[in-house]
Amino acid sequence: MDLIVDVIEWFAQDGGSTGATLVPYALLGLTALFVLWMVVGYLRVSQVAIEQDGPGPRPVALLAAPAEAEAADLATTAPRGIPYCPVDGLQYPPGARFCIQDEAELLLACANCGTTIRAAAESCFRCGTRATTASVSEAH
Repeated sequence: MDLIVDVIEWFAQDGGSTGATLVPYALLGLTALFVLWMVVGYLRVSQVAIEQDGPGPRPVALLAAPAEAEAADLATTAPRGIPYCPVDGLQYPPGARFCIQDEAELLLACANCGTTIRAAAESCFRCGTRATTASVSEAH
């Protein structure tokens, strides 16, 4: 019985002041984590978004069947200047940078020389052709 009385007295005297000091910090920390989570989520979604030219969304197209994709190099089967995902073989509209299935970075074959480059690259490292201009002009 004395133990119960001692615990109650500790909470009433020492624990109350400790709790009153720590609870606002805990709430502030949880609020900061929530805001950080929201900001990171917004930035992640804004980086994955696909900018499209023209009316409405364009569907993605499968480049090759999965069995063929393992045997063949996707860079040779993908049309030049069109972004594609090297992981799952999906083809994306010009301007896309990330795969919506697995968030992998998209690649494309240079419209001029055929070198495989990142879809986010401004130009081909081999011939200097602007990647964004080449992909948009070839798509139209």
